[in-house]
Amino acid sequence: MDLFTKQNVNQLLSIQQNPCVSIYLPVDKVGQDTRQGPIRLRKLIKATAEALRERGFRTPFIEQLLQPAEALYDHALFWEHQDQGLALFLNQDGLLLHQLSERCVESVTIAERFMILPLLAEQADDRTYYLLALSLDDTRLYLATHRNLTECVLPEPRSLKAVVEAYNLEKQLSHHGGSSGSVVHGSASGRDLDKQRIEEFFRLLDSNLGDVLTEREAPVVAVCVDYIFPMFRTVCKSKNLMAEHISGTMDSLKKEILLEKAWQIVRTFFEKDKTAALQNYEKLAGTGLARHDIGNVLPMAFQGRIDTLFLRQDRQLWGEWDETSGHLTTLLDEQTRFGEPDLLSEAAILTLQQGGRVYILDGENMPVPAACACLLRF
Repeated sequence: MDLFTKQNVNQLLSIQQNPCVSIYLPVDKVGQDTRQGPIRLRKLIKATAEALRERGFRTPFIEQLLQPAEALYDHALFWEHQDQGLALFLNQDGLLLHQLSERCVESVTIAERFMILPLLAEQADDRTYYLLALSLDDTRLYLATHRNLTECVLPEPRSLKAVVEAYNLEKQLSHHGGSSGSVVHGSASGRDLDKQRIEEFFRLLDSNLGDVLTEREAPVVAVCVDYIFPMFRTVCKSKNLMAEHISGTMDSLKKEILLEKAWQIVRTFFEKDKTAALQNYEKLAGTGLARHDIGNVLPMAFQGRIDTLFLRQDRQLWGEWDETSGHLTTLLDEQTRFGEPDLLSEAAILTLQQGGRVYILDGENMPVPAACACLLRF
């Protein structure tokens, strides 16, 4: 399972079927004992099957729906390579899995949409960025989070040597009537020529990065020796390249130290929009463009009017709402039956589907003492 990204969120948001089953379970590891994971999953699947029967689904359908999850019970290698938690999403199209790097609360929801709040909270705490291991010998690119990194495929040229070889080839061809290309030519001192070739390499690299950086809003942190960073920054067209870089090389820094240094650089980048939104809520409080409580928020989410939604991390709200108007019909103090959908997750999904932003906050950081609040577009 790869790093959880915005593309994964969009994939889950695009699915609307009945039923969509969302299962979250913590994964306990005591030494090499991984038995608790499958035991806990077996219990949840059994309860889910019973809840589906109570909702009128027939046994053959239920068995087919849950079979991909049941196949994990005896998959020892699968359980040995889990992190702190696991999210399973089941519908008629099959099973989607995501690892969680933080321990989650055990839960099951059965609805027409997947329950994604724990994933949004995880993504907020561990958002993705790019780590560019900038080198004249072998440049590499990674998609990273606070805790993990995955190497991306980066096209050639990845080294200065490749550019120099292209230059030498063109030079040979030019003696036989070949035309010059984009590689640097002309008379210059050795030092100036080296600088020109490095800049040419960086221009080609930057051009390739434009096609590879699929997470368009993700910041890019360079790790490199100090003297080449200003040269790369001069030619780089990406607005998301961080002004600060990590001094050193990928091979000279331990993974944990490297990721911590990178996270300190990107944290402010990730926090700036949230900070601005909270300040904006304070300014707009009482104007009608800032609202709170689920009865006010859910209809606005349904109408696509929410620009920013704030949700309290430790709260869940169960109930029923009219999917033709968005109005809340019933608010429950607790789940009346196993698998009941969470209204906060419903509001988050509706907001994200309409291009809004969702922030999961601790209670002390909420703009008002409520389970949810929002800023409206109009």
